[in-house]
Amino acid sequence: MDIIKDNIPPAQSGGAVIGAPSAGQSENERRHFDRILALALSIGAGLLSCGASVSRVEIAVKLICLSCGAKEVNVMSFPSVIICSIKLADGSEVAQLKRNYEVSNNFLKMELYNQLSRDVCSGKLNIEEAEGKLDEIARTKGYNLPVTVASGGLVAGIFTIYFGGSLIDGIPSFLTGCLMMYVNVLLSRRDFNSYARTFVLSLLGGALSILLSRLFILCGAQCSVSMVSIGTIMVVVPGLLICNAVRDMFSGDIYSGSFELLSGLLTILAIAAGYSSSIVILRSIMVELPPIARSQTVAYIYRIVTCLLGACSVGVMFNCRSKKILLGVGNILATFALYLVIEYFFAKDYFLQFLIPTLLAAFIAEIQARAFKAPSTIFLVPAIIVLVPGGSLYYTVNYIVNSDMVQAQIWGERALLSLLGMAVGISVISVIFQIVHPVKGKAAVKRWLRLKNKQQQGKK
Repeated sequence: MDIIKDNIPPAQSGGAVIGAPSAGQSENERRHFDRILALALSIGAGLLSCGASVSRVEIAVKLICLSCGAKEVNVMSFPSVIICSIKLADGSEVAQLKRNYEVSNNFLKMELYNQLSRDVCSGKLNIEEAEGKLDEIARTKGYNLPVTVASGGLVAGIFTIYFGGSLIDGIPSFLTGCLMMYVNVLLSRRDFNSYARTFVLSLLGGALSILLSRLFILCGAQCSVSMVSIGTIMVVVPGLLICNAVRDMFSGDIYSGSFELLSGLLTILAIAAGYSSSIVILRSIMVELPPIARSQTVAYIYRIVTCLLGACSVGVMFNCRSKKILLGVGNILATFALYLVIEYFFAKDYFLQFLIPTLLAAFIAEIQARAFKAPSTIFLVPAIIVLVPGGSLYYTVNYIVNSDMVQAQIWGERALLSLLGMAVGISVISVIFQIVHPVKGKAAVKRWLRLKNKQQQGKK
């Protein structure tokens, strides 16, 4: 479960604040649930803004309302807005809407909002305390600017080496990634449109990759512009957005999932437009050198090391706590080891290469989420980031710009099959866990009540 686990007690009636008002106090009841709705929607909007899936946000909002005394709750959520209504004792309803203007990959705040929702549902916090926690979370800072900027550079540089580049290729890629992340921070503070921001970052990444590669070549170093560019693409690739889209669609939220999928595709188009524009503008100075050949043994060593370092760098870039990054190391290594095995035996079956490792990564992430009481997204994204076909995406764009449609089609099919395999893998595990361990509104509260009654009977 991503947001709230099954074993969550509802808040007990008769508390200082939490608990449904007594019958006949309709006006007090309305004011009470207005406040409950405001709290639940604020937590839900916070989760959305951090990159949580829509289906999980709906569950979190519903459980908060039910645990605070509501008898009937209806929630509808999209990536940009949440609507929730509560039916009162007199038959009337109170409803509120919460707009979400920002979506970022902030795993630290996602975890904090998740814990806050759990504490409200368990009765550990009353409304005043929960509202205070909301303010604290809003003020919470992640890693400082130098660390954030460096994480972007490390992601670009390490994945350049992971995809076959040399250590020399990693230097311009690192510098480009640092600048891309710095510009991203500046544009985010100015509420820059996300698609326009992606285009600007992609254009900047592509242009700097070409310019710095050319500079290194002029200085006598062998530098592959393709390898440098592939690494920088990983800084802007919308892995989390597509992951959430697949989850929501298979959770029954077709409209939300479709919206997120469309948003992911538009982001990919913005990336393609940015990098293709840089290639067209700087084609005259672009010099393509082949990457340095490595023996198979050395290549495997490079890939294993860079896989782990790159995944951890992504965790830092997404403001994931260092403890959670370390807890996810096992999943990262297991997923990549399985990927290497499948790649060896099924070299031409790109769908299978990405399906089977994703199944393992998603399964372990769901187990870790329940074991460590944290969103599974925190463990899943770093584990599958190495599977994202950044190289295939770049080569598709490059061949389209160079009018080689045959090669563009080949690489485009590889990218599509890779993404499809990952999507199916995430979906299958999500569906299985929903069947085996469902969490849906009142059912979660009822299960807890049954468990509590059994515990009380056992004590007697």
